[in-house]
Amino acid sequence: MRKYILLSVLLLTAISCQQFKEVGGVEKIAQITTNVAVTSNTVDPNVPRPDKYTVKFINYDDNYEVRKTTDASGKVSADDIIPGKYTVTVSGEIAEKGFTYYYSGSLTNINIIEGGQTLNIDVVASKAGSLILKEIYFNGALGYYFKDQFYEIYNNGDEVQYVDKLCIGNILPASPSTTSYTWEVPDGHPENYIYFGAIWQIPGDGNDYPVQPGESIIIAQGAQNHKLLKPTSPVDLSGAEFETFIVNQTVNPDNPNSINMDLRIGFTVFGTQWLVTVFGGAYAIFIPEGDIDNTTWVQPQGLSTKAKEIPIDLVIDAVEIVNNSTKINQKRMPTSLDAGATYTGGAYNSKSVSRRVKEVREDGRIIYWDTNNSTEDFKVNDVAVVRRDGVGIPSWNTWAK
Repeated sequence: MRKYILLSVLLLTAISCQQFKEVGGVEKIAQITTNVAVTSNTVDPNVPRPDKYTVKFINYDDNYEVRKTTDASGKVSADDIIPGKYTVTVSGEIAEKGFTYYYSGSLTNINIIEGGQTLNIDVVASKAGSLILKEIYFNGALGYYFKDQFYEIYNNGDEVQYVDKLCIGNILPASPSTTSYTWEVPDGHPENYIYFGAIWQIPGDGNDYPVQPGESIIIAQGAQNHKLLKPTSPVDLSGAEFETFIVNQTVNPDNPNSINMDLRIGFTVFGTQWLVTVFGGAYAIFIPEGDIDNTTWVQPQGLSTKAKEIPIDLVIDAVEIVNNSTKINQKRMPTSLDAGATYTGGAYNSKSVSRRVKEVREDGRIIYWDTNNSTEDFKVNDVAVVRRDGVGIPSWNTWAK
């Protein structure tokens, strides 16, 4: 018996030595150098510039990331890049006179194979608004339940904000796609707009719905206690300030307390509810300069898809959500609104995305990250929570629990 054991040990030792020998003969992947030059040619010269930028090289295929910081001239070299396909993002910020200016730019699906090349990235600037999309619950609960979608809008600033006339909607294409639309707009500058399939608007005369710093409002697809309607749902939305109730239907009940929003554009609203894809929509909030004309629309070249064009300059906040990390390059909005994207990685699992806490003030008020890069600003939650972190409820909401 010992002979067999000894022979087995000798054979295993020989095989193991041979395996180590073969592994040891594998060549190490050579790292190469890539340069980045950051410019801000399209930014108003009167807007302040940051002293430096953060540059990230992200290889999603190999789960590899390199982060660098530019010098004062906006240049940096990265000498630890492994050859492959990369998304390269640039971000920076500067605070001045009570406002924060965020700079962002990116290049997607860039093949970095040979060393020594220089990537030129022009950044755009955005001025941080006070109202932000704080938490979005879109992917539904176990049992293919999707009527509990909600959107939380938070006052992240230092002054009271009135949400009268505020609009929310989803941007087309409805789902992340490699197909890019060429929109035909009257002024011939499609890059100046984003394109909505649906737009809902909060009513009010301008001072009906104040939201104090540290308070939030909830916009529910249906303002009901979904825990009772579907035991797998994680949320009770009966205390929502607003709901996107579809009139002239009897399938979904109307909460008499929650305030009905006005459907201004409904090209992607069908049936009995405003259902945005459970695999990740792209959203924006804005306040229009006047009434939204629902008798006019725009279309992409060669397609019958209808959308309402809204100037980018009106957008207060925007969030890009995709299916998973493989879709993060399939963006539907310009980097000036959102340089990245967030995702939960699945559907019907009660997960949500919400902003990360940046700081807690002495008075207990929470400030959330808002760098116009959802990859950095958001986190994934195992379960959706209404008014996470115990944020405030507007005083005029007398029906919330």
